[in-house]
Amino acid sequence: MTPARRIFAWGSAAGVLYAGASFAASRSLARRLISAEGLGPTPDRAAETDASLRRHAAVVGELRHPGSDRLPVELAATFASPGDTADRPTILFLHGKGGHSSEWEGDALRALRQGYNVLLPDLRGHGRSGGSFFTFGYLEKEDLAKTIEAAARQFGIDPGRLGIHSCSAGSSVALEFAAVRSGIRAIWLESPFAQPREMARHYLSRATGIPGPLLALASHWAVARAVARVARELGLRDSSDALTLLDPLSAVSRVTAAVMLVHGEDDGLVPAAFTARLAAALPPRGAVWNVAGAGHCHHEDAPSSIARLAYERKWKDFFRTYLPA
Repeated sequence: MTPARRIFAWGSAAGVLYAGASFAASRSLARRLISAEGLGPTPDRAAETDASLRRHAAVVGELRHPGSDRLPVELAATFASPGDTADRPTILFLHGKGGHSSEWEGDALRALRQGYNVLLPDLRGHGRSGGSFFTFGYLEKEDLAKTIEAAARQFGIDPGRLGIHSCSAGSSVALEFAAVRSGIRAIWLESPFAQPREMARHYLSRATGIPGPLLALASHWAVARAVARVARELGLRDSSDALTLLDPLSAVSRVTAAVMLVHGEDDGLVPAAFTARLAAALPPRGAVWNVAGAGHCHHEDAPSSIARLAYERKWKDFFRTYLPA
């Protein structure tokens, strides 16, 4: 065999091995993409958060409802208010993949002090909520609509005066929800991403320790497998429907609320490259705050920790302006 043919044979064999390994790995990677598992352990402090809310709010209660009619599961959320709930706007706090509603304790207390009702849902598959997978807004936007209906029935909130504070993948949920619903007036969008497929590869690289370029084929197949799994569960004949069109850039183009996009310049979980296009596509009342030296929301180096005083001031000013209590 000539050297050229030998090189070609070795190259072909390596390509076949790479493709085979990528295909085999894509099954477990697909499960990881739509699971409620994050990149690290997130302590669930539900009991502590509930106790804290009860010390500082006049009204505290739990909501339970079946969520989206497409795939009902029991979903849970915590509501708290300074009182006179019908006269106050409500802020929803949406955690990211692998998170819990209890991680919002400090933010919820700030909102209560400013005179807002607060609504802390555990997204599908997370915390106290049922469900076997997370769909980055496809089902969650319908779940949240049911949460708002339940809060209006049980606590008398005004569905026409809503704000959202989101973190990470919860920001994708926030945009999908706000794109199809009136009544949302202000969104504090923290650590969001604009390119789901590229973000999926980066996430899997961080989760496995395998360099992103080596995961290109495996992550492509993993996304396809994840979409197909959800489509099967929902009884969809064609998985190429809206599930594959989940796109934060498309969603933000339909958002009419004011948006503050907050991103840590040193965020390794959602690097700036995944946020820039979203920042450029914000609605007319959109603003961007890139926080020097800060990392990902709800981590030790979060913008709220690195720039605490500025963060508090900007948060209060933003919601006072667009969702006055």
